[in-house]
Amino acid sequence: LREPLVHSRAPRPAPGGRSAGRPWVEIAPAAYEGASLREQIDGSVRGVIVAGRDDAGLSPEIPALAAAAGYPLLADPLSGARRGPAAIAAYDALLRDPAFAAAHAPDVVVRVGDLPTSKPLRSWLQTAAGARQILVDPTLAWQDPVSVAHVLLRADPRKLAAPEPAPSEWLRTWTEADTRAQQAIGRELGDELSEPNVARALAAGLPARATLFVAASMPVRELEWFAAARDDAPRVLSNRGANGIDGTLASALGVAAVAPAPVVVLIGDVALAHDIGSLLSVRRLRGAPITVVLLDNGGAAVFDHLSVSGETDVYEHHVATPTGLDFEAVAALYGLAHVKPETLAELCELAADPPPNTLIRIATDRAESLALHARVWAATRSAGEGSPPA
Repeated sequence: LREPLVHSRAPRPAPGGRSAGRPWVEIAPAAYEGASLREQIDGSVRGVIVAGRDDAGLSPEIPALAAAAGYPLLADPLSGARRGPAAIAAYDALLRDPAFAAAHAPDVVVRVGDLPTSKPLRSWLQTAAGARQILVDPTLAWQDPVSVAHVLLRADPRKLAAPEPAPSEWLRTWTEADTRAQQAIGRELGDELSEPNVARALAAGLPARATLFVAASMPVRELEWFAAARDDAPRVLSNRGANGIDGTLASALGVAAVAPAPVVVLIGDVALAHDIGSLLSVRRLRGAPITVVLLDNGGAAVFDHLSVSGETDVYEHHVATPTGLDFEAVAALYGLAHVKPETLAELCELAADPPPNTLIRIATDRAESLALHARVWAATRSAGEGSPPA
């Protein structure tokens, strides 16, 4: 199926199997779980571990596995695995640079969990023709829509033994590039109360016991792009799918009903409008406080990043769909306190101790945000320069 909202005429891959009559995907049994990964990787290679959304709690051992193997860990915040010495938080920015992506082509890719949110990472995996790609999933969910996997390993990721360590230079070039990218991002973002900095501040400042529920479209991408690695990061949840923005508040309130600690929602104005009636439950769930951090930017900003934004004169009305809602009035209607921080420092204070049953509204401009993202990607483009990997 062609990608929606993108006018691409790229040819579809021709059907067929692998050479010498081998099956396209080998399904390996769960037997000998501890050594199963070693058996799939022949010797010391340039490997990476990709960790996507993990709703089953299968990723807690992945950072240690990556460190032991000497493999860069490219972990979506939804995986709960963006931590440890091998975590590369700025992989999305680094892989936007074709030179870095080509120079760091892997020999083997080990994937755990759902597909990553990052489009540059997905594209890189899709074009890594020379890499042996291994999906690790005890449920055989088969998260491989572009058919690049060689092996589906039916194993518990928590029980995998590390393969022979990769050359130390391999991980070092990734970590050094990640450090440079993080520095470039920090310089470009500064202390402005921008959408990237909101995601960054919540990822860095929320209490470890908290849950961050992130809306689909731009908020989940802002978090993936700008959340730094953190060993005591809060749990991150999100609804991902064809109708991912529907039911965001309802889902978060369901989490709040059973969570023993603060639940914070990061959401855009369109996603909030799609589920605004769920705020009625705030009054009903008096023992389930929730904090809503609203990015009020006047429409669905995710589409501004696609070519469709310049291809029609009815884009604003039919695609961006600004709501025109007065969110201070919305907060009053549903019995929420309304707070509008004016500085990033004020937001950081709120993140450290989230006020219950409060709507924290950050007003931003979509055009300015789009330009800021472009400046960030330009600033990080040289971050991958330096010593090539061994």
